[in-house]
Amino acid sequence: MSLYKKITDIIAKIAAWIAMLAVIVIVFFIVSELIRRNIFNKSFRPTIEICGISFLWMAFMGIIPLYNENGLMRLDFLISRTRGILFEILYLINKIFSFGLGIIMVVAYNYQYPYVSTRFYSTFAAKVPYTVQYIPMAIAGAFIAVKALWEIIDWFIRVVGKKGREEAGA
Repeated sequence: MSLYKKITDIIAKIAAWIAMLAVIVIVFFIVSELIRRNIFNKSFRPTIEICGISFLWMAFMGIIPLYNENGLMRLDFLISRTRGILFEILYLINKIFSFGLGIIMVVAYNYQYPYVSTRFYSTFAAKVPYTVQYIPMAIAGAFIAVKALWEIIDWFIRVVGKKGREEAGA
């Protein structure tokens, strides 16, 4: 269990650094574009695409550390106020939906791949496929699905194990 926690924490830290780098890229390109346009009366055509790609990397990579630390908005206001069996049911429902979301993100990437891998940004000198903006969705989805599955398994071990210990002691 501790090895799994260490691995997910490392992945979350890497994702946080990628998200921060994406923010830096966005700020750099927007500020440089403002300077270019207002001072030199010129423009760099790929700025919009670079900022769009960076935004998606920032958003989806930012989901990973949030999910890892239970920082995403969800039904905590409801779950945290419950106890006993109702808490366990709501917790399990939450994790099942998280698992489903992660799977849907990966499946969506796979369905989009044939289309986005054959289209390229027109403003870049090199052939850059649209795939680069969809990869973080698949990465974040895979992380959420794997982490949620692990939490569901952990929940079953905790709840079923607790029930088994109670029955053995009774």
